[in-house]
Amino acid sequence: MDNRTFRTTLPGLAVLLLIAATACGGPSPAGQTAVSGPAPLGAGDRLRVVATTNLVGDVVGRIGGDRIDLTTLMGWGVDPHSYVPTPSGTAAVHDAHLLFANGAGLEAFLAEMLANAGGSAIQVYLSNGLQLRTLSGEGQDPHVWFDVRNVAQWVTSIEQSLTTLDPANAATYQANARAYLAELDALDAWIVQEVATIPQANRKLVIDHPVFSYFAGRYGFQETGAIYPLNPSAEPSAQDLAALEKTIRQYGVPAAFSENTVNPKLADQVAKDTGIKLFLLYTDSLGGPGTPAATYLDLMHYDVQTIVSALR
Repeated sequence: MDNRTFRTTLPGLAVLLLIAATACGGPSPAGQTAVSGPAPLGAGDRLRVVATTNLVGDVVGRIGGDRIDLTTLMGWGVDPHSYVPTPSGTAAVHDAHLLFANGAGLEAFLAEMLANAGGSAIQVYLSNGLQLRTLSGEGQDPHVWFDVRNVAQWVTSIEQSLTTLDPANAATYQANARAYLAELDALDAWIVQEVATIPQANRKLVIDHPVFSYFAGRYGFQETGAIYPLNPSAEPSAQDLAALEKTIRQYGVPAAFSENTVNPKLADQVAKDTGIKLFLLYTDSLGGPGTPAATYLDLMHYDVQTIVSALR
């Protein structure tokens, strides 16, 4: 199959929407049910849908459009690794017909939140069915959206889920999905073209925490190091930072990158110690209206342009 052909064959929808283990590996919360047919919508009612991260919410919004009532739990710039549920978010989960999560361990808060919220929302973990990468000492890498092809599979899962619960609007969901898949196809091709302008020896990534394994694997980079070896909630030791600075000097890394959801203090110090430049990227969260990363497509364009400029 052509790597840029996104209308892939996924597991059956019944499998996608079955009760799944939670991100932290515990038992499934009470109240989950598998999809057996359309949601009980009255005349003029819309599906009530919750998305965990604003990245997931952006993609869901592109497919559902004005045919769904969408609530996104995390605001702009919120780090999913340290998110604390709010009463309004918990209430939205209770009332929802459908909840979309990234999965793969990103939303560590979700199991407890679902148990507290109750309700009968169908839960769809968009990383289910993807080929997940592993991080040393951390298990699965949840940052799947940095390979555009993975988001294309999200789109198919989202469209199928919405269509099953709300067949009256199936044509709209399917048309929105087709249009968005075409944009993702173009984005993936553009990234490949842009990365080709970076000398192979310069394709080294040093960033706040390990978010780029999918990006590196798809687009031909080497993950050289991270300020926070696991995630931003776990402070690095002095030995960790010294080893990273040694690696930067040894391999001639030309630049490092900080993230919009992480305090840049340590990254700035490493850049100063090693004499390299530091650039901001958007990673675990969109930036919101008026920023270069208002949508997922914007985020990818901005990040790739920044990386190319810094390393070329």
